[in-house]
Amino acid sequence: MSAEIPRDRWGRPLIIPPGGGKPIGYTRVSTMAKTVDDTSNLTAWKQRLTAIGIATNPHLATRVAGVVNAHADPISDGKRDLNAIVSEACEAAGGSKAASTGTALHEMTQVLDSGDDLKFVPEQWRRHLDAYMAATDGLDVLGVEEFVVIDELTAAGSLDRLYRLPDGRVVVGDLKTGKDEPRYPLGATTQIAMYAHGCRYDPTTGERAPLHPDLDVTTGLLVHLPAARDARCDLYLLDLTAGWEVAQVAARVHAARRLRADDIARPYVRASIA
Repeated sequence: MSAEIPRDRWGRPLIIPPGGGKPIGYTRVSTMAKTVDDTSNLTAWKQRLTAIGIATNPHLATRVAGVVNAHADPISDGKRDLNAIVSEACEAAGGSKAASTGTALHEMTQVLDSGDDLKFVPEQWRRHLDAYMAATDGLDVLGVEEFVVIDELTAAGSLDRLYRLPDGRVVVGDLKTGKDEPRYPLGATTQIAMYAHGCRYDPTTGERAPLHPDLDVTTGLLVHLPAARDARCDLYLLDLTAGWEVAQVAARVHAARRLRADDIARPYVRASIA
């Protein structure tokens, strides 16, 4: 079993710099990749879930009324309570169902790709796993959940898969279980490009090592196994040249968002007239 990656209070992996020294917090690859992703569809989906959750659970509407009556400015003064109600409404409307199922499918495919047998498979997902095995037949799995650091971006995370394609190329692969990833592949392409430009990392020594001598940094593989009623699994080749360009933009945007107000704004003082 590989050594545990230490993390700071924000959950960021603590990484020994390439030249040695005290570990510093690296941004999670998934977090950085989302920096330039368009989240408007996700936000709208959560808003719809919130509306359904409140409409179908009268006690939540009553709690909203309580917050409104308790504060002169409920949006600001009652934001903690309102955030909790929104979260509960999303949960009540099934907001975490797809995420939980996706996590389970991830874990089960990891077991299969590690060469182990599954102890139990819920009947409703058996056809999905069969579809996954059929789609990835012919791909040689060289790595599962490999931890990678990208020092150029001060980012780190665990890639899903390292595959050898039938033509001999080695590529980084990512398993996605949402329904729309092939329609909106920017996030996955950016994420995989980061991993492809990274190195394996030993948390005990800080040593780096190449992912693979045959790695193709221009191509990635999206494995789409949607957690939906219909069982299917499709593979998509991704342009990592474009993904790497976006990744570098994401890193700059992420750094810019860490600027404090007093770093870029100061009060204007009118000069006195003698």
